[in-house]
Amino acid sequence: MKTNKFWLLAALTATFVLTGCEKQEPFDTQTEDDAPLILKPYNESGTGSFTYNLASPETPLLDSVTVTPSAYTTVNWYLDNQLVHTGNRIEMCFPAGSYELLIEAVTTAGKRTTRSGSVTVQPNATDPYSGAPAAGRHMVPGEVNALDGVNLGQVAEVDLTGDLFGEKVLQAITPSSVTDTRVEFVLPEMEDGTYYVRIKDASGKRYGADKIQVHNTAVALAGYETLVPGEEWVITGAKLSDVASVTVDEIVITELVATSASVTLTAPDVEVGEHTISMKNADGSDVLFITEEGAVTQAKTVVSAETTLWTGPVALDWNADLVNITAAQMADVPVGSTILVYFEIPEAEYHNLRITTPQWGDDLVAQFDVTGETPNPFTFTYDDRCKGIVETVGSWSIVGFGETINKITYK
Repeated sequence: MKTNKFWLLAALTATFVLTGCEKQEPFDTQTEDDAPLILKPYNESGTGSFTYNLASPETPLLDSVTVTPSAYTTVNWYLDNQLVHTGNRIEMCFPAGSYELLIEAVTTAGKRTTRSGSVTVQPNATDPYSGAPAAGRHMVPGEVNALDGVNLGQVAEVDLTGDLFGEKVLQAITPSSVTDTRVEFVLPEMEDGTYYVRIKDASGKRYGADKIQVHNTAVALAGYETLVPGEEWVITGAKLSDVASVTVDEIVITELVATSASVTLTAPDVEVGEHTISMKNADGSDVLFITEEGAVTQAKTVVSAETTLWTGPVALDWNADLVNITAAQMADVPVGSTILVYFEIPEAEYHNLRITTPQWGDDLVAQFDVTGETPNPFTFTYDDRCKGIVETVGSWSIVGFGETINKITYK
């Protein structure tokens, strides 16, 4: 672990233990025409959460459910809409990664009810791994793409599959560049869609590495959400080299520099508040914006008076210094400024955010739990102590696991 840094640490630490009971409840109805009910599982807090956090790929998802009418109901377990098990009790292992869970109870009469949740499988400490999907996991065929992660120096092959167990490999790709924290490769021609990543080492062993989204059309992924009037504006994405115009409300901007991964322009002089942004290619086709609501041709952008220090997105991985702000970048930041860190966290997961002094240890500036209700962006004051740290060490960093850092600004 690094020392002599100004650290911001986000740690995914929660483990949920869910148990079920197959004993028939006294009020269990036994009529074929009754609607099915899932009575259990429930977690220790009794909240009915269906979030499973498994410590390793060798740790099974072990649970059972109680349903009614039990004599006429079948239970199906789906991960990412793929049927993985049928039966009231499940005991299965899965590759490292994050999956959407659906528990379905269906009767012989065809009546159905479901409950949803998630399954997160952590990699072993020495396994090669690249984390959950974020903006950086959107890829374009025919171009050099990259996966960031840990222990990736072991990777000999990147396999893309359509099923989570990797039984049918659709593409077996030899990397063009491999380091311990990054694998680069040219993505072959593939149809649009979501694919599971399974990385193989020299011995032939394969490891889970979550998913990627393949696009054959231009997509904007980050940077479009905010702008500072009159300043340089960088919008990142994939297949953007043919972008010819960016429109904010009724203002059409054609003076820009477009590359495959970004569009750079001067932000228009618009008022503080929310505005509509769209982008078009030279042939008149629309660029898609990847938002939480899905892919759209028009998105929202907000005028901000903030100054950008760093832009991502970067999915954090332990021991990898992927987000680093140098003393030179901080030179113009006045003492007393507010630093804003924009981030994303997986839904319903527990995280911890920590700021420390250069000497990693107990002398903490701040530490608190991060949930879906935590204010985003995270802010802190750039005071004399922080300035001294940066000038002494030469930089400050954000590290951790389980979060994606999108942007860092100050005001």
